[in-house]
Amino acid sequence: MKRVLAFVPLIVLAGLLAVLGWFNFHKKPTYEPREMIGKSVPTQALADLDDGSLQDLKTLAATYDRPIVVNIFASWCAPCVAENPQLLALKQKGVPIIGIAWKDQPQDTRNFLNQHENPYVRTLSDPDARIGVQMGISGVPETFIVMPDGTITDKLAGPIVPQAVDSVYQAATKGGRIK
Repeated sequence: MKRVLAFVPLIVLAGLLAVLGWFNFHKKPTYEPREMIGKSVPTQALADLDDGSLQDLKTLAATYDRPIVVNIFASWCAPCVAENPQLLALKQKGVPIIGIAWKDQPQDTRNFLNQHENPYVRTLSDPDARIGVQMGISGVPETFIVMPDGTITDKLAGPIVPQAVDSVYQAATKGGRIK
């Protein structure tokens, strides 16, 4: 009997390791907060990079009769450079994309857009990361699908990869989710 009881802690430890191992291999590889889906974009006014006027996303979204793509990026972000060709492909398909330069100085953003082709119909500057916090981003780049009434229908954390261009296009034309 004492021999059997001696193995109980070992069996419990093996069971605990098995459970923790299972959870480790079945968790999502990235953290993607989605609290803003179904809610309206913040009304925080940001400076337009071209003319310095104050703009907010809700008003900009209302100027379009279909969903828009809002892309949060930064000049210092390597994945943002990698995603630029996909944004240009969406622009060529007629998708209106509004860029928000997050934690970036306006001159650095201008240099970035001059060095790489500019995919945005409007570029707003968020050097203090105020709108990024309000939209619940966890880093850059992040992309949102926004309806003309300002409602966020989906979010993509990380760069848009070439395989995702068609699904982002479908979501941007119909206002649905990115598949």
